[in-house]
Amino acid sequence: MSHERQGAGIPRRRPFDQPRFRRAVDELLVAAGFDLDEVHLKVTASRVADMWRDRLLAGYDTDPVALLSEGFEDASRDLVVVRDIAVYGLCPHHLVPWRGVAHVAYLPGGQLYGFGRLARLVDSLCHRLTYQEWFTRDVADALVRDGSARGAACMVRAEQLCLILGEDRRGEERVVTSAFSGELEEDAQLRASFLQSVGVA
Repeated sequence: MSHERQGAGIPRRRPFDQPRFRRAVDELLVAAGFDLDEVHLKVTASRVADMWRDRLLAGYDTDPVALLSEGFEDASRDLVVVRDIAVYGLCPHHLVPWRGVAHVAYLPGGQLYGFGRLARLVDSLCHRLTYQEWFTRDVADALVRDGSARGAACMVRAEQLCLILGEDRRGEERVVTSAFSGELEEDAQLRASFLQSVGVA
């Protein structure tokens, strides 16, 4: 089955502009009624800029295709599952983070990937301006489209800060998303095996 959206997250058209970002954070603080001479805010803009560039949006500086080009040849055909990979992204609607864990699986198609490489793939796709739903689909599709996997799956359980901060919320809400690609999308038994591996079925 084909999926219309291509790419990962909202596209970034220009490089990260550190000085401009710092000025924008200062303006945001002033607009919120704060005095930039306050001792606790003197380096806030620099810290926020560093975190956005080096953490929240760092995925834009990594190429998922390149990550998936460096597996090693192997004849294994059995399902590989990596559970509980820590993930976070940045919600485009409110510019607040979401965080949780991802379970990722793939059916090898002549190539195996190091487990750390799979974690780096996840980081590359979630450390962007993106929705949990998009990210979940991006992981599954990348392993099949850009790698050699015959099939792939991704399930994410996350806290959405924009939801938790919503009016009359208890703060316990979690969002669970799942996506299947290739043979895992087509085969109910394989999907069931994945769900059992991650403790859902």
